[in-house]
Amino acid sequence: MSDLRFFLGLARPDRWWLRLGAALAALTLLAGIGLLSLSGWFITASAVAGLAGAGRAFNYLFASGGVRGFALGRTVGRYAERMVTHEATFRILARLRLWVFDTVAPLAPARLGRMRGGDLLSRVTQDVDALDSLYLRFVTPVTAAVTGAVFASVILAFLTPAALPGVLGTFLLASVILPYWAARTARQAGQDLTGEASTLRAEAGDLVSGLAELKAYGATHRIIGRIETANAGLVDAQTRLSSVSMINGAILALAAPLSFVLGFGLAAASGAAAPVSALAGFIAFALFEAAAPLVQAAELYGKTTASARRLKALTEITPAVSDPARPAPLPEGWDLSLKNVTFRYPETDTDILDGIDLSLPEGGRLALVGASGAGKSSVIKLLMRFYSAQGGAITLGGAALDALAISDVRSRFALVDQRAELLSTTLRANLRLADPDAEEDRLWDALARAGAADFVRRLPEGLKTWTGELGGLVSGGQARRIALARAFVKNAPVLLLDEPTEGLDETTEADFLDALDLWLDEDPRRSTLMVTHRVRLLERARQIAVLENGRIAAAGPAGDLRQSDTALKRLFPSL
Repeated sequence: MSDLRFFLGLARPDRWWLRLGAALAALTLLAGIGLLSLSGWFITASAVAGLAGAGRAFNYLFASGGVRGFALGRTVGRYAERMVTHEATFRILARLRLWVFDTVAPLAPARLGRMRGGDLLSRVTQDVDALDSLYLRFVTPVTAAVTGAVFASVILAFLTPAALPGVLGTFLLASVILPYWAARTARQAGQDLTGEASTLRAEAGDLVSGLAELKAYGATHRIIGRIETANAGLVDAQTRLSSVSMINGAILALAAPLSFVLGFGLAAASGAAAPVSALAGFIAFALFEAAAPLVQAAELYGKTTASARRLKALTEITPAVSDPARPAPLPEGWDLSLKNVTFRYPETDTDILDGIDLSLPEGGRLALVGASGAGKSSVIKLLMRFYSAQGGAITLGGAALDALAISDVRSRFALVDQRAELLSTTLRANLRLADPDAEEDRLWDALARAGAADFVRRLPEGLKTWTGELGGLVSGGQARRIALARAFVKNAPVLLLDEPTEGLDETTEADFLDALDLWLDEDPRRSTLMVTHRVRLLERARQIAVLENGRIAAAGPAGDLRQSDTALKRLFPSL
């Protein structure tokens, strides 16, 4: 329950939408009770008046006008309530998704690396959507039910007090006891449904993302087997939940007419006239309209609490890095320095970097080379503040990197790596990840610099073109150009390149590097750190550092090392 209270607190900015929706739901229920009870009284009173020969004296206009008024009020109220409550829910869920992103972003990549992609996706989509039950099916129906019960109690207490205990007792059984029973019996099924759905999505995501490798090693049957197991668990949970729902539906279907009989019978037994007895019966019957949503919400209680718990768990993960209590001001200088830096990944005992020294002055072009696993990419992750070093010092413009705000540090860097990750959105949106306020002309200028403007113009929708899942609708070379253009849009003074031309053909690679050189030459203070094992990138470097087993084996001017260094020769025999 504490998890649900936490997410109710997140809805506070939209509380007036929720309150308005609850008020409209209550008014709609009251109009429904009024419509049904007045109609029952009207029909009964008309029949009694007719049998007594007093039909002409009976005031049909008053009753029929009331019926029409309640009918119109119920229709308008229901429409308005649906509009307001859905608007409130959409607003809250939109804010909740932003909250999830804000919570998860600081955890990337160090902490999220231990979480499966499909599971994370389930939290952002499935679990967030499940919380609409909290806002749409709990807050509003409870308010309406309480209002309806109070209204019915007042009317019955005034007209036929003898019917009040029976009507309210039956309603409490249907609106309190039955939902409690439903929540208890459906809780485990709802939790299992959430868990199995998440597992199924995670397994399916693993299958899709690693299909080529799984086929190559003949391991697809293992993942498929796990998918089938998760699917069987999901179907079983759905079946159990449906069984509870079916039983509850049957109980409600029997309880509603029973409440009518009880209300009518108790009123008649107390000596009330037939029209009043009919009114009491129909009040009891109409009141049950408020019980069904409470039972439905209770059936989803287990699923809702499980989703809330999974989302709340994200807040309990401590980020690998965090802002200092009092961040230092961002320095004017752009020069980088690593002195005696030691680093190991969390939960490991092996140092990836062991006391390395590196420097990248303003205007520098440093190539960092080494065998796979030597620690090259780890240097970039430290600079981007994805992780913190266990020893040594990293400075930017003379200021300690861990003394600066993370956002300030990352504003100085633009990263282009071999994955060239694109989001499943438009080209325009992908470019504006670097600067949301970038004008159209600036985007085209960046594309032109990266050699991508021509192919984007040839696309049917230009910058509005959808890139597809993980950028799958553009080629690898095009994705690299877009990633480079995004770096140009950011216009950061230090460009970090992590195998940016891996897998590109010679022509595309040459175009990529020419665009890079032109951009760097425009400002003599711009610098770049290139992690690579490609000779072409090495030729563009002014300084080279060779990493071996986490240590700097050699470092110096590119020309000198290309001529004589044996460590570099081992990596690049053709030099």
